[in-house]
Amino acid sequence: MKNIFKVLMMLVLALALIGCGGGKVEEEVKIIVPQGNPFIAVGNLIGEENITIESVNGAAGVKVGLVGNDYDIVIAPLNLGAQLYVGGKSKYVLDSVIALGNTYIISNKDTKLDAISDLEGKTILAYSQGGTPDIILQYALSKNNVNAEIKYQPSLTEVVPFFVQGKYDYILAAEPVITNLKVNKNKELNVLNLQDVVDKVIMQAAIFVNPDSTKQDSIDVVIDKIKDNIENMNKNPEEYANSIIEKDVYFKDLNANIMSQSIPNSNLDFVKAKENVAKVESYLTMIGYKLPDEAFYR
Repeated sequence: MKNIFKVLMMLVLALALIGCGGGKVEEEVKIIVPQGNPFIAVGNLIGEENITIESVNGAAGVKVGLVGNDYDIVIAPLNLGAQLYVGGKSKYVLDSVIALGNTYIISNKDTKLDAISDLEGKTILAYSQGGTPDIILQYALSKNNVNAEIKYQPSLTEVVPFFVQGKYDYILAAEPVITNLKVNKNKELNVLNLQDVVDKVIMQAAIFVNPDSTKQDSIDVVIDKIKDNIENMNKNPEEYANSIIEKDVYFKDLNANIMSQSIPNSNLDFVKAKENVAKVESYLTMIGYKLPDEAFYR
């Protein structure tokens, strides 16, 4: 009986380790991820055996990943992956969502921004025209019958100088840029969270998997590691930031202080898609997207 009990305990422990991302990645898993919070969320996996992570600036780079066949995992905007899948341009299927609402309007402290109605008749400098942040902004304004003029730059990086120089009072922004403005530019800010305005769960960055990859077991282990990584990051942002600072020049440029302060406001989480189809569909419906079929959910 004692021997049987020991065997059972060993099996339970083994299963627990697998469930906690403790398994071994047996084959090389190639990942492409946009810089920003999604990259921070997987940063601690850089350098792990058989995990190759390529970071790119903006959604255009990860779109190439979704329409090709070169990556086992593509981390990309949920709406982009769904749109390409429905249009027959991508075969990648949705495993999970890792970045929820990280879309804000900000102004300097002396420029009123208590509610979205304060944007009536104002000009907002935004970025990623037609992309997720822009779609959420447009929806938030429309839902609240607010008329505002929106101008664009290609990326948030290109928006920031206009705000710092005082050329625009209101900009569309996200973490970790907001924390960087506060800490490195000594900006006192009003921050309006658009997730509160639209009153729905915003699902931004997601994990997509190549269904043709022969490495599904290793992919599962990597995804478990990402899940654990995000949980550890949220439990101790400062420790996590310090652990990844030397792993990539992108993190060095941000610095550990910025990352640790921005993580609690970044709304990074791990949401399994197949268990939350209704929430995914609710978000896609909100932004006016055609819903993918059941096969889209891994």
